[in-house]
Amino acid sequence: MTGDAMPRSHVLRALSWLLAGLAAVIATADALALTEPLTGATLYPTSGPPLRLPFPAGTNVYVLSSYGPSNGSSLHRNLTDPSHGNDHYALDLTYADDPDHGLGMPIVAAIPGEVVKAGWATAGWANFGQRVILRHDLGDGHTYYSLYAHLDSIAPGIEEGVTVGQGQVVGALGASCQGELSCSSFSTPHLHWSIHRDSMIGGTGTGGSYGGNAVVPEPIDGHEDLFRGQELLSMNTGAASCGDGFCSGDETHEGCPGDCPICEPIPSAGRTVDEAELCFTRGGDPRWWNEAEDGWDGGLVWTHTTDADAVDNHGIWELSFEEAGEYRVEVYTNADFAQAQRAAYAVTHDGMTDRAVLDQSAADGWQTLGTYRFAAGGGQEVRLDDNTGEAYTLRRQIVFDAIRLVRTDAPSGPDAGPATPDGGVPVSDGGDDSVGEAGRSDGGSERPELEGGCAVGPGGAAPGPWLLLGLGWWLARRRRRRGSGGSTRA
Repeated sequence: MTGDAMPRSHVLRALSWLLAGLAAVIATADALALTEPLTGATLYPTSGPPLRLPFPAGTNVYVLSSYGPSNGSSLHRNLTDPSHGNDHYALDLTYADDPDHGLGMPIVAAIPGEVVKAGWATAGWANFGQRVILRHDLGDGHTYYSLYAHLDSIAPGIEEGVTVGQGQVVGALGASCQGELSCSSFSTPHLHWSIHRDSMIGGTGTGGSYGGNAVVPEPIDGHEDLFRGQELLSMNTGAASCGDGFCSGDETHEGCPGDCPICEPIPSAGRTVDEAELCFTRGGDPRWWNEAEDGWDGGLVWTHTTDADAVDNHGIWELSFEEAGEYRVEVYTNADFAQAQRAAYAVTHDGMTDRAVLDQSAADGWQTLGTYRFAAGGGQEVRLDDNTGEAYTLRRQIVFDAIRLVRTDAPSGPDAGPATPDGGVPVSDGGDDSVGEAGRSDGGSERPELEGGCAVGPGGAAPGPWLLLGLGWWLARRRRRRGSGGSTRA
């Protein structure tokens, strides 16, 4: 050994540090290797439960067609089209180890949700065959829908309004379309599966999921950068875990209230019901809803008024009372956002509905809507619609914030008389409270003919292995901040 040579122990130590550092860098790069959403699309939110493959745990899943129209299916297209299904990031999946590709074998829920559609898709949606659509609240203020299409059959008990847990069977893999269990549009039985954010459910025939944003379904069971021809291992055990923030499996509010919250009832003395609670639901086209960090308790939602005959957007505060009695109903209006001068509130109470029109711009804070007799129990509500008669061209904002219920008679006292509104302008009972299909007054949005379905055809090949020489370039591209895609909100 010459005087200039490095001792062998130092060389080995330096080499071990280099290898360890390289391994750490590669591991970090893997953790960030999510498919970059194209403009208009978004990633699966980190606030949601871990996303699982819609196949039972232990299944080897084959990616028959992946993202975009050039990767196996020409119908995997659209990112934020307001009148079509946004299925650019849809996946066509099969059982990798089954000679019939899994025909008739179980398909399970990728995440817990509520069934909103179950059965044959018709009219513009007929290419989906038998399908199930689930609705999901993933904790980020948006509404998500997942689609399970081309099913050979739908599992018993899977019907609209039913809640399903992660890993619960929703149907069997098939090849259905156009009202038939076999489809001339493709030859391989498969599951067409996709996730949409803030889409609408409806359209022609039995309806489907359209509008909103396409969602990149990653990471899913630890897999990222999905591509055609890939095999994935499902870890969808469906096991519920109290304390994980999601109500799934056999969890209930009684057994796990933190994971399964409910719309809390109104105590005998009354309470404030905020728009951020489960008691409040907003409906209509999600593109017209806006949120603001203002108002009662630092949050409110708003939209614009219209003079259309039909309702476009609406909000409902559901009310359940521990004790019957008279309660004064107050609404919170923030002067920076409340501009509607003819906000018509419908108060359903004790088997009847009274209406009161309120000038939201008249006060900054609480305004009295009226005093009403409420029965014990649920089935009562306060509703506000956006079609106040004030034209959309006026650009007047109508706010949906907290309401406050204040007991005005003695708790547990004798029955009181009928409701006597002491605020607002009373309007006669009656009329249709249903939400209409017509659009806004500035041009309308009658639902167009919609389309969907799969057609497996020529597409791009799976990418080759990474070259070590390009590692630095690759890592630089992979280091990015995980964020969401474009928003459809105004």
